[in-house]
Amino acid sequence: MKNTAVKIATILLMITLLFGCLDGRELSELEIVVGIGIDSADDPDSIKLTAQVVNVSQLGLSGSGGDPDSKPYWNAATTGTTIFEAIRQITYKTGNRLFVPHCEVVIYSKDVAKQGLYKHLDFFLRAIEMRLTSFILIAEGKAGEVLDAKPQTEELPAVNIYNLVKSYGFTSHLYDVTLKEFSSRLISEATAPVAPLIKVVQEGENKDVQVMGLAVFKEDKMIDELNMDETRGLLWVINEVKSGVLIVPTPEESGVAVFEIETAKGKVKPEITDDGKIIMHIDIKLQANLSEQTTAEKLARPEIFEKLQDNMSEVVVQEIMSAYEKSSKTGSDIFGFGDMIHKKYNKKWHEQLEEDWEEIYKTIEFDIKVDSKITKTNLLKNPVTQKLGG
Repeated sequence: MKNTAVKIATILLMITLLFGCLDGRELSELEIVVGIGIDSADDPDSIKLTAQVVNVSQLGLSGSGGDPDSKPYWNAATTGTTIFEAIRQITYKTGNRLFVPHCEVVIYSKDVAKQGLYKHLDFFLRAIEMRLTSFILIAEGKAGEVLDAKPQTEELPAVNIYNLVKSYGFTSHLYDVTLKEFSSRLISEATAPVAPLIKVVQEGENKDVQVMGLAVFKEDKMIDELNMDETRGLLWVINEVKSGVLIVPTPEESGVAVFEIETAKGKVKPEITDDGKIIMHIDIKLQANLSEQTTAEKLARPEIFEKLQDNMSEVVVQEIMSAYEKSSKTGSDIFGFGDMIHKKYNKKWHEQLEEDWEEIYKTIEFDIKVDSKITKTNLLKNPVTQKLGG
């Protein structure tokens, strides 16, 4: 919580430097927005916009004598036919101009995403003050409710969501998609946009949030979802696996071995054969540490390592293929294979592939090579169960 207070204090200093010699009156006329949610409204031609505004006077006072009924934020909500109109409408409630350069997350409800995001995205890409590094997410329920789920360890829900998405990136079960990344995929000739999914979960008397996989889009409309394993299948291919855990069966299949991913690199080379087949050659290099085992087998042996490395490679291939099989059902090129082919075979792309790429994508063949290496066993060479006589 102290870190958040320090961060907001830094923001206030940056605002002052950005606008030059601001006096206290001018600074007090700005409402710092850290998160925005967009939901459907009762009027089908309108949207409901929720802006999470920092209550600077209450920041850092939670549990330290501050007003227990006051929050370090408040969610100002209103409706409008466009994002810009709704934001201007909020100023009638706040009395001050919304300041969005420090907006961490933009969250759309799933029903809005299924209707299409083109008309609800333009403002964020066009506004000079808006950061294109803000994360975009899709809410399972209402986006406004996600912004009101108060975590136990962070004062501002929007900042908590931002930190959660970043931390999940290191498990490699989530792809932290920025407004810039989403819009780049949206304007691509072939690559399908994706965005993390988030939902509110009830934990006792408290509400928290959970991220769980990716929403898949066809153009600007959400049409499908990837689970966590399918999400990592995508990340292997686009070279976005940063860390995480791999669980593989042991050679005798009496338990599992748990590996921590140390490094991972992915490369893709497209090939169009003489008979017109499209083959994606995928090369994954993986290094991992043995972190845990649930069996009494002696795994720290060269001949066993070789089998475990094969098992790791098999898991990677399965995750890649599961992601492809899910996306091929809708013809959604989540990997960006079409753009790779366009770059290497420009003439063939325009003459033979571009127009029917959605169907051609479903016929792609794969040559996947995974080079898995176990680099460490950490401190134990033999399992604890063996040492205990188990």
